[in-house]
Amino acid sequence: MIKVSSPSNIALIKYMGKTDVNNNIPTNSSLSWSIDHLKTFVEIESSNNNKDNWLPLESEFAIDLSEKSVERFLNFWSYLKDRFNIEGNYTVKSANNFPYGCGLASSASSFSALTKAAYQLSLNKGGKTLTMSELGEVSAKGSGSSCRSLESGWVKWQAGKIEKQDFPYKNLIHKVVVVEDGEKKVSSSAAHKLVAGSSLFPGRPERAELRLHELTKAFQNKDWQKAYQVSWAEFWDMHALFETSVPGFGYMNGKTMECLNIIRSVWEDKLDGPIVTMDAGPNVHFLFRDDQKEFCNQIMKEHFSGFKVL
Repeated sequence: MIKVSSPSNIALIKYMGKTDVNNNIPTNSSLSWSIDHLKTFVEIESSNNNKDNWLPLESEFAIDLSEKSVERFLNFWSYLKDRFNIEGNYTVKSANNFPYGCGLASSASSFSALTKAAYQLSLNKGGKTLTMSELGEVSAKGSGSSCRSLESGWVKWQAGKIEKQDFPYKNLIHKVVVVEDGEKKVSSSAAHKLVAGSSLFPGRPERAELRLHELTKAFQNKDWQKAYQVSWAEFWDMHALFETSVPGFGYMNGKTMECLNIIRSVWEDKLDGPIVTMDAGPNVHFLFRDDQKEFCNQIMKEHFSGFKVL
């Protein structure tokens, strides 16, 4: 039996839109922080069945995958078996320690973990050793952003390659305010296709690349406020694409806006606060510096005690 886990990740510079849908080739570079406390766990075990099958692992947030999602997961497992020359049939089990399908990058952690499991099985059978970037190319076939979940800390995905980034800000404190934990109506995969029809999409790759440069410079210069401003503009850019797609769709709700207005007020009052971002979902992510631990606890207690926070 192979047992692995992989973290979720939250991108500050977003991967949105694909130049090659089948191979998940992004239209622009992205930069993420790996969320080590939100993970997917995968176990694979050889089976006497005449085909591979998926089962949920027991967990507080046990995954109840739809038939379509199970098919996607096992199709990728089949691809991994071919890629790593794995023979036989297997039972694949998985679970998260966080809600599935609500915009917390569960597909990234799931497909990353499945890739790790297949790779470990391959190595156990004498398979070829891969670099992390090569393994990232494999993982991205299942879910583009999953390649960023193979590494910890800051990870850049650029020109099809993943690369760890060494920024001065390390050991960040991550909090996500979960305003809605039900499965979202428009999946991230569908969103990637729909945004291409937005009137705001022309120029989007260039805007993202410019923000990547600005954010990298802000981190290198230890300009936390500038990093907040760039990240804020970036997630609003992405959500504007959703709203202006044809047909338009959206993830934000009243609780989302309440959270965003609260944290903006904190920044205006204190001239300091967390970096704020959102994924393709209604929930709001905060990244605090490691020297902001008491500040973080104070903000979460004073302003977000009525919310579910992970």
